Amino acid sequence: DYVMRLTDNQGADDVIVSVPVAAVMTEAATLMKRDGMLVFFAGVPNGTYAPLDLSMIYLHNAQYTGTSGSAIEDQATVISKTLEHKLSPNRSVAAVGGIEAARDGVAAMMEGRYPGKVVIFPQISGLPLTGIDELKEKLPEVAQKLAPGDVWTHEAEAALIERFWES
Repeated sequence: DYVMRLTDNQGADDVIVSVPVAAVMTEAATLMKRDGMLVFFAGVPNGTYAPLDLSMIYLHNAQYTGTSGSAIEDQATVISKTLEHKLSPNRSVAAVGGIEAARDGVAAMMEGRYPGKVVIFPQISGLPLTGIDELKEKLPEVAQKLAPGDVWTHEAEAALIERFWES
């Protein structure tokens, strides 16, 4: 109630949760503006589940994000190396899916089903969780845009979005 009164019932632009308690995380999402950002920064233990309304993501461009708790200097080093093209975050993408695959994506992450990151595209509908290694068989037009070694690329992302985009 306090946050809503202060923001004329709009909610906060950014909500940062620094308590590893599922109920607090769920409540924090209700304090956020429709297109706001919810940041989990709390050393949340593996296996922690919190019910969250994902419709804010695909209806209003809200963002939910988390961090490993790395030091600011470490995060700055990673960003610097990425900008200098010395580090490719795309190398760690192991699976992709559309909005309906979000729950399966979280489960896959918790179970360690993939050896890297799971990327969910909220603007895509109808794409089940798909391993990068499955793309050649299931989505060859996307697979041919991967870099050598089956590394995710911006071109593969564009091909994926083009394939599933519904206007």
